Amino acid sequence: MAQVERERPCPRPERPRRLESLSQLAGAVAHDYNNLLAVILNYTAFVAEEIADAEREDPDRWLPVARDVAQIERAAHRAIALTHRLLAFGRQEVVHPEVLDLNRVVAGVRALLTRAIGERVRLTTAPAEGLWLVKADPGQLEQVLVNLAVNARDAMPSGGTLTISTGNRVAGDADPVPPGRYVLLRVSDTGVGMRPEVVSRAFEPFYTTKPRGEGTGLGLATVHGIVAQAGGHTRIASMPGQGSTVSVLIPAADEEPEPGAEAPEPGADA
Repeated sequence: MAQVERERPCPRPERPRRLESLSQLAGAVAHDYNNLLAVILNYTAFVAEEIADAEREDPDRWLPVARDVAQIERAAHRAIALTHRLLAFGRQEVVHPEVLDLNRVVAGVRALLTRAIGERVRLTTAPAEGLWLVKADPGQLEQVLVNLAVNARDAMPSGGTLTISTGNRVAGDADPVPPGRYVLLRVSDTGVGMRPEVVSRAFEPFYTTKPRGEGTGLGLATVHGIVAQAGGHTRIASMPGQGSTVSVLIPAADEEPEPGAEAPEPGADA
């Protein structure tokens, strides 16, 4: 595919030292704050699950508590949106790339994904055997999976199936990435799907089709940014009424994992 050469913008003047220091502080604080929020959300999900069981036996006692927990979760999600803005301002999305097996990342986050998507959505995984290794931040890959799973859940309000699969892919000249070896991650849902004009804007920061106050528009934008930072590419295929598939290409690693790394677990589950 021929690429159109774009005019290079003039370099921006350096920001004043005081503003640069402020941006570094904002980025550092936001990164630590984001880690704390992830812990809060995880434990909030555990509490909500226990309360849901108790609520069925004594709704009068536990329904108000369930509502309070839901408010905590909403507040934490709003705080996460704020940290992403601070990280963008500080340009300090701290990453710690490692050579790793994407199948193992998927397996490790499966329990969290199951909690995140709820009982109405069935999660299936199809890890490819002999999957090539990638070099990426494992925490960021987990964030990609969680964001895509939550986005898929919201597209299936009446329930459905979420499928996560992996595979090896050799990209050629016609692909939207430089030729070479890539690991493919696909996340598919059986949801309502998206119109073409929505697909074209899906990765834009703060773009959302949800009612005001129910979506930050940062989920898919964050996925796109993480994958791009790893040298990969993200694509959405979707049609109204036919569900959606997000395909992620991540460059395969030429390095070997650190000594002591566990072997991948091939196979598929239903």
